Amino acid sequence: MWRHTPKPLICVSYGKRLPVPIHYDSDSLPDFDQHNAMTPEQEAAAFLLNHRINKHTIDNIPDELYPDSEAGAYAIQKVLVQNLTAQNNSISCGYKLACTNKPIMELLNVNGPFSGRMMSHSTYPEDIALCASDFVRRVVELEFVFVMANDAPQAGEPYTADTIKQHIGSFVPGVEIVDHRYNDFTQVGGNALIADNAIHGASILGKPDAVLWKKQDLARYPVTLYVNDQINALGNGANVLGSPLNVMAWLANHLISRGKSLKAGDIVTTGTACNVYYANAGDRITADYGILGNVSFSFI
Repeated sequence: MWRHTPKPLICVSYGKRLPVPIHYDSDSLPDFDQHNAMTPEQEAAAFLLNHRINKHTIDNIPDELYPDSEAGAYAIQKVLVQNLTAQNNSISCGYKLACTNKPIMELLNVNGPFSGRMMSHSTYPEDIALCASDFVRRVVELEFVFVMANDAPQAGEPYTADTIKQHIGSFVPGVEIVDHRYNDFTQVGGNALIADNAIHGASILGKPDAVLWKKQDLARYPVTLYVNDQINALGNGANVLGSPLNVMAWLANHLISRGKSLKAGDIVTTGTACNVYYANAGDRITADYGILGNVSFSFI
């Protein structure tokens, strides 16, 4: 069994088992001079990073640092991710999607999905034992995960579930751990969540499948979340924008609108496909995807 270490770079070794390499991009490379005065985005990112490191809870980002637009929130997120990857000697290795599930959208009072970055230092293989105390919250989400086989550049028409599918290489059974430091994350607003890297904590990934997933109706595909060998929640692919492939198309189009694009090797988690579970130390979690596999891990 794997056990958490501070800088495991698990995602890099995991990528060697996949049909394509992990993509390196500019979000992993700091682009600021620490000797000069910080920009507002850097100040906000430093504020969020400090609370991540010290696990201090807060009501919200201070008014003077709060992003006044979605673009501003993503600018803060970029700097935060640059700091996190530099601090942990890691890289950005994909994307996490948030609020693809309608009840979660309503809970957080947002109009649609938003994205964060996955990072190698917080992406783990199955059967890992994670220290519960490393997280402020331990919100477990069962998620359909995909690995891109090809780049998905700007096309003549927006991507759809059908057209993005041809760019995907593998399905991976996955779990995301959402972790945040907000006293009430339902009241902070979408821009605060985006800025804090879409409150991504960690991802745990099972064995990739490059064949069977293509033959499944993912919109109808059932999934089960087990906690300590007991069924905790049931779900299906329709719970994330009607299908996980709709989520992938949304992300491809969203990134293009921001001057970016999905790249070969990117790992993408598509949002919670069933009710979330707030985990405790001692819990053993299993996400069961039937014939497509499963992934388990524990908190200690």
